[in-house]
Amino acid sequence: MGSELSLIIGGMELNDPQYRYGRLEVDDIDGWWNPPSRKNQDSARVNSDGDYGSENYFEARYVSITGAFVAKGESERWKGANALAALLSTGPKLMTVSIDGDVQTAMVKATDQPDLKWLAPRLAEYTIQVKADDPYKYGERREVSVASGGSDTVFHRGTVGAWPSVALSGSMPDGYTVTIGGQSVSVPMGLASGESHRIDYRRRRLYINGSLFMGAFGSQNFRSIPPGLRTAVSLSASSGSGTAEVTVNDTYI
Repeated sequence: MGSELSLIIGGMELNDPQYRYGRLEVDDIDGWWNPPSRKNQDSARVNSDGDYGSENYFEARYVSITGAFVAKGESERWKGANALAALLSTGPKLMTVSIDGDVQTAMVKATDQPDLKWLAPRLAEYTIQVKADDPYKYGERREVSVASGGSDTVFHRGTVGAWPSVALSGSMPDGYTVTIGGQSVSVPMGLASGESHRIDYRRRRLYINGSLFMGAFGSQNFRSIPPGLRTAVSLSASSGSGTAEVTVNDTYI
């Protein structure tokens, strides 16, 4: 891969000709560009043709990163090797891949120790195996603010449906309803001035002042934002007034 590629894990650039211990190169990111495997739970129709279909889900994403390290000298050889070995040793890190202006991110963790093979005294090939428990990749973050009684639209430029997060503020003592693409999620519990509510659409959870609150919803018609289409968003309240901040990221598989 050429110099237009940037691959950063936990703040460390892996395609860096100016790396402080020499030169780092990335040759391939196998598993990043293609969708991960699908979970297939279809069951056979015993007395009929075909199968009973199941919902479409994806396995975790596994990525194999291969490249080369050219050390400046003998001392830098071991310092660079140690840095690669410790890259994901402390837990999951943000992986950011940028190529031709397109930026996508995922949280990854190591599935094995990095493999470093020395081909010459200062030249090594490396392989880093990582796993993203969340198989989706995320791009640009987009936000829209909607006042109670008003409406707007939200969109994203990914390839699959993106789950929004909605932050509520204001004073709506008799609860409120958020409607996205004609599907409504209502919270009969009142929102007091100075409080914060956040609805996580993907997990179908309500957080009050940052803490999870169970059993809070009336209607629960959660939906994702389809890629490339402007989707209507509105907020309604029977009393008081408030604002909904809708956040969505470009989402890829």
